[in-house]
Amino acid sequence: MNFNIDPKIFETYPDLKIGAIIIKGIDNTRRNSNVEGLLRGAAAQRGKQFSKYDFNEEPKVKAWKETYGKFGINPNKYPPSIAALLKRVGQGKEIPHINTLVDLYNYFSLKFMLPIGGEDLDWLCGDLNLTYTEEGDAFRPIGSINVEEAKEGEVAYKDNGGITCRYWNHKECERTKFTEKTVNAVILVEDMSKMHMDEFGKMLREMQNAIIKYIGGQIEPYILTEDRTS
Repeated sequence: MNFNIDPKIFETYPDLKIGAIIIKGIDNTRRNSNVEGLLRGAAAQRGKQFSKYDFNEEPKVKAWKETYGKFGINPNKYPPSIAALLKRVGQGKEIPHINTLVDLYNYFSLKFMLPIGGEDLDWLCGDLNLTYTEEGDAFRPIGSINVEEAKEGEVAYKDNGGITCRYWNHKECERTKFTEKTVNAVILVEDMSKMHMDEFGKMLREMQNAIIKYIGGQIEPYILTEDRTS
């Protein structure tokens, strides 16, 4: 699997950088109380913070909501994943356990206040691409049996089987979601806030160390930018 960013994306979003963490041979079958504790702690911390302060004023969130507006999507109706996560904890709601890999990326998403998601490599069809959609591109949302059709010009992750994540990072698809059976995966950490590359790299290393500690596996990290699109 190769991960590619359409160079046209950078014409409108030159500040974009994505950390792609390829993980092979993980054990995602068991719950991990330590990881669940980290997630509960991060959710409680951000929940307390954003019960009194509007998360929409957070620079990292504002950057993503502005990004959505640029490709014609209302970020209040279809929020970036980090906005949806912060809204949930700000309302005092728990982040439900899905599996350990998802718990880990939700924890780091709350900690760093960045959109984080990923795909099960064994369910991808060919290469993964961040690109613009064509009219009628197929998307089956996670947890749904219905297939949606995209409009032309949306930003989405796609492979040869269709859209794997719609409206950039708003909603992932059913086919490539992480489950307890996931063995090989790619984690995607997205920044649009002009974070310094050294800080971004440090965050990725912290994630990598946690993944190895809690679910094992072999890791290959990459950072994609305007200067390196694949």
